[in-house]
Amino acid sequence: YWDTSAAINALVSAEVVARLNRGEHVARLHLLAEFFSTMTGRGVTIVDEHGNLERMVLSQNDCAAWLRRFSEKVQFEELTKAEALSGLDKAQGLSVQGARVYDYWNALVSAKANADELITRNIRHFEGLADKVAWP
Repeated sequence: YWDTSAAINALVSAEVVARLNRGEHVARLHLLAEFFSTMTGRGVTIVDEHGNLERMVLSQNDCAAWLRRFSEKVQFEELTKAEALSGLDKAQGLSVQGARVYDYWNALVSAKANADELITRNIRHFEGLADKVAWP
């Protein structure tokens, strides 16, 4: 299961994007909008070939094209209304409140898809929500 932060890592790391060439992959459609928002907005800090920090921001067209290529290798899964509401019924017991609900729903979709691991740069966000969380 790909969290948006892992997809952004795939954009900037050949090693991470190569993970898409093996196994099966799943994500939520939300990843497309969140990735687009980040990469056409504030972007991310990268290290250039000279070791200097710079900001990487994509044009809307480049971002859409990259997401199209990424999407060819990923299946998309979502919660049903009943699954989402059932998850919210359990939120208090899992200390899910505020913006943590977004990570929680990613964890629920990851479990629904029987993903071997949930890959993310935000490992701490998924503590107590997903069984196997891995760095991209």
